[in-house]
Amino acid sequence: MPKAALSDIVCSIARTLDAVGERWTPLILRDLFVGVTRFEDLRRDLGIASNVLTARLAALQAHGIVETRVYQSNPVRHEYLLTAKGRDLYPVLTMIVAWGDNWLAGSEGPPALVVHEDCGKVTAGVVVCRECGSALTADNVRFHQGPGGRRGPGTMLVGDHMVAPSEGSVS
Repeated sequence: MPKAALSDIVCSIARTLDAVGERWTPLILRDLFVGVTRFEDLRRDLGIASNVLTARLAALQAHGIVETRVYQSNPVRHEYLLTAKGRDLYPVLTMIVAWGDNWLAGSEGPPALVVHEDCGKVTAGVVVCRECGSALTADNVRFHQGPGGRRGPGTMLVGDHMVAPSEGSVS
């Protein structure tokens, strides 16, 4: 039986997971970000079944996250490239890496280091306010109801825990 689409839930997290929440998808995106772009290279690197990789890449294409480009004409072979929409997922993956390095790396340390090429320093993803630059944490933010919010499947109670537009100033 096919899974219900999360895109029907009035929630940006649910909609995002509908596009990139399959188990292999973040690893495929990781490989694309580091430059592994050819089908066979992706399959070999990940140890993923060809049919699963084909399905995940097709879904990423359908969502406009990757596009293909022919790199060989006989036989025709394509490479998979991130679109602007796909490249916008970089901060998401960076935060997953930072969380994994912090909580799951163990005594050996992280399996890869993120180096900021502008300054040459090892770094990690952080979430900051785009207005003032301060770090955002679970303790210093509140969710306010947005203009597209409404009750429905997957959001029957969450709205009760958000600040109503008239209760807080949102600029």
